[in-house]
Amino acid sequence: MADYNWFSDQNIKVACEGLREEAQTWFNLSDRMTTVSNETAALSLEVSAFIVPDPITGPIAAVDLHGAYTSMHTYLSALFKEATDRFDELGNALIKCADWYAQADENSAQDFDKIANGQ
Repeated sequence: MADYNWFSDQNIKVACEGLREEAQTWFNLSDRMTTVSNETAALSLEVSAFIVPDPITGPIAAVDLHGAYTSMHTYLSALFKEATDRFDELGNALIKCADWYAQADENSAQDFDKIANGQ
């Protein structure tokens, strides 16, 4: 059984196409997270949403619950925004990998040609 040619032009092309397709997946996820991030940031609840039917502890509990809600909302909004940025970064990194892989193969081929020609 012959060794598999990992560096054939066809295999390099397939690998680069695969990296670029995967990059597009991450760009699409980033777009979807942008929607989630924007919609989440636009949401809010007032203190009155947390009122419990107790005349003594109700207002105190509502303020405490609203504070917890606001903290979590702020945290999740920032997390969703960061996910948007990170997903874009992943897509860009995959594109760079594909470009580097194709360029490295071209450089290797040129180096081998120079060696073969005694240069």
